[in-house]
Amino acid sequence: MSLEQRLQTIQIRVANATSEAGRGPQSVRLIAVSKTHPAALIEEAHRLGVRVFGENYADELAEKQASLIHLSDLVWVYIGQLQSNKIKKIVIHADEIQSIATEKHARYVERYVAEAGKSKFPVWIVVNAEAEDTKAGATFADVPSLAHFIASACPHLVLQGIMAIPPAKYSDQAQTVEGKFQVPELYKELRKLADQTGLGKLSLGMTGDLQIAIAAGSDCIRIGTAIFGERARK
Repeated sequence: MSLEQRLQTIQIRVANATSEAGRGPQSVRLIAVSKTHPAALIEEAHRLGVRVFGENYADELAEKQASLIHLSDLVWVYIGQLQSNKIKKIVIHADEIQSIATEKHARYVERYVAEAGKSKFPVWIVVNAEAEDTKAGATFADVPSLAHFIASACPHLVLQGIMAIPPAKYSDQAQTVEGKFQVPELYKELRKLADQTGLGKLSLGMTGDLQIAIAAGSDCIRIGTAIFGERARK
């Protein structure tokens, strides 16, 4: 299947899910997760109308952003775990960060955004939805204080809301009852938490849980393999 065909399949799934949820397809922002995929594929996706791309690694982000600088309308979203020694590079090359988990990292982002002469830089708090050992992120209880810190101590940042990656058990297939998508309680709680955080946005949903995330009210979905195909291993 070609990239164009895969993209069309995702667009149809989004359209069906938003229709079932009583929403317009434009109410959901698509981030094409391009990590480990070559710049040539990003250019092809751009020709097909994709504008927002997600990256997980600072060095890879910097290389791609520099090589595709001629595409002035690309939006680069950093969705990977933050490391203090990489934050400056991420801020320079990204347009948005969806993975702030601590006050320490928020301070670094604020500092480097200011140094870069940027302002109103979009950030999201990443939530470890079920406190999994293999994932970074703030707990539900941590989010209000971290949100307050960003609002009060980081004037160059604009907190959009929360981003979450729930466990794989929350898939569309597992949550379908008699052909209808059932929103899990966890997704409802994430939606409520997002409503109370920053601008109230929710970044939730990947290939496996796209429909239930949209049904839960997600504003932003992150799709990688279903658009670009299997990724190369780092």
